[in-house]
Amino acid sequence: MKRNSLLLLVAMAIAALPGTAGQVSLESLLREMADRGRVATLPDPDYRSLQASSYNRASVPPRGSEGWFADSDGVGFIREEKNGGRREWVIMEHDGPGCLSRFWTPYFYYDLNDHRGPRLRVYLDGADDPVINAGFIELLTRGEYDGAPSSENDFSVPGPFARYTARAGDLYLPIPFARSCKITLDKKPFYNIVNYRAYPPGTSVDTFTPKAYADAQPLLKETGAILETAPEQDGGTVLTMDRTIAPGSRETLGLPDGSHAVRHLELRLGPESYVQRLRSTVLRMACDGEETVWTPAGDFFCSGDGLNAFHTWERSVSADGAMACRWVMPYRDSAGITLENLGPDPVHAALRVRVMEEPWDAARSMHFHAHWRTDEPVPGTPFQDWNFVDIRGRGVYVGDAWTVLCPDKGWWGEGDEKIYIDRDYDNRKFPSHFGTGSEDYYGWAGGVVPTGADVFSTPFLSNVRIGNPANPRGYNICTRTRVLDAIPFANRLRFDMEASFGVDIRNPWNLLHYAVVTYWYARPGAVHNRPPQPDWAAKPAMTVEELDAREQALRPGK
Repeated sequence: MKRNSLLLLVAMAIAALPGTAGQVSLESLLREMADRGRVATLPDPDYRSLQASSYNRASVPPRGSEGWFADSDGVGFIREEKNGGRREWVIMEHDGPGCLSRFWTPYFYYDLNDHRGPRLRVYLDGADDPVINAGFIELLTRGEYDGAPSSENDFSVPGPFARYTARAGDLYLPIPFARSCKITLDKKPFYNIVNYRAYPPGTSVDTFTPKAYADAQPLLKETGAILETAPEQDGGTVLTMDRTIAPGSRETLGLPDGSHAVRHLELRLGPESYVQRLRSTVLRMACDGEETVWTPAGDFFCSGDGLNAFHTWERSVSADGAMACRWVMPYRDSAGITLENLGPDPVHAALRVRVMEEPWDAARSMHFHAHWRTDEPVPGTPFQDWNFVDIRGRGVYVGDAWTVLCPDKGWWGEGDEKIYIDRDYDNRKFPSHFGTGSEDYYGWAGGVVPTGADVFSTPFLSNVRIGNPANPRGYNICTRTRVLDAIPFANRLRFDMEASFGVDIRNPWNLLHYAVVTYWYARPGAVHNRPPQPDWAAKPAMTVEELDAREQALRPGK
């Protein structure tokens, strides 16, 4: 039997395992990670997606004010206290049932040469003793980098649940708790992010324990292998379309009528020498009378500037040009996938789609959405919040792919993500997720000028492209997708990313050019502020030389 087929059988077996005593447990959360269909329905049990981070507490409303864009985001914490005679700084605290879904921190601590850092302690359900007591940096990175200090941790997490990326580590081990959670560091906090779920009061949760973790080791290993390999599901109906699409034309692949879901989509575009095909060939999808996908095909696959190989749980691009998507795309009655050629030359498209019969839950099923935004280049000052998307309706946000064209050899991304959920934007006027930097959101870290060596792929994170082998001049592409850290919203989600340039490029004539694709699920009838942009898709992708010329024209004396 082929390895991928075996892993798929394992995945199906994992999803079918009976639950433990509680509705939410380490085992149930691991099964959820390996079940792609779960994120395509409203979560059960419901939860709020929250974030604790070290963002600069000087960042206070009103939005757009000088304080709103405060840098130095590695200094924030909740309070200082003493536990067992130790000074500890509280970085996250929550009362009620929940689950820790993601940690991030750089692999240095105030000093680029300090890779030891503080000890992390996780206290659950009011206990005096922590359930996890470990070196923070080692726990997240596993010491998988040159020059890592010798191990001091008794508690460790295997890959891909803990992984070194580029000067940072990310932890995706689910840590559920029934009544409360508090996380501390024994040194003054530096850059850190914690994502977690807050379940409604009364939700039954089996709290994480050393025994539960030991018992889950076989399931952890099996789930990790599935996440790393990301195999294509077998079965269903495979439909294909192999056409040359003339300029200004479109071709549609109709999908079977009735309740189904796309489980795999694979696209190849040619001729390979024609780079513009990736930007001007638009991927469109309509489900049950709504257009749910409109994005250049290349940008959907982090390849708007040219083919970029990467591999994650939901999408991948292989060296031979195959661009694959494994997000589940349900529909109730009818659907079709369209490829439209907005470019000046013919494009050859080979599309393969696997469709499965799946029931549509009238109360909980959702359509998959992907939408693109680009615009004129943004100046280095004044800072602004560059909006990814603003959605009205009910759904779940599951990821994004951000493309930045940078003409400078230095750093481009000081900006923090600001994600507003439901009443945050209008009532609280403050986001539920306030980050610490663009690269931090995408799972890696700065500290030095990035180079081509910083490209990486993990199941949920990928630094797909650095401008060029030596520095960020050129196209930079990052993507993040979400499973346990997906963000449900009842009526609205707004995602802003600060257009906050590096300290050396903050003049009005310094320019960056942005594009983003957002990925989300929503109940029928949801609306958003990202309409099709055919004029931009038809244009040749902007070059760094063109951005140079625009900068020169803006400089004083020109």
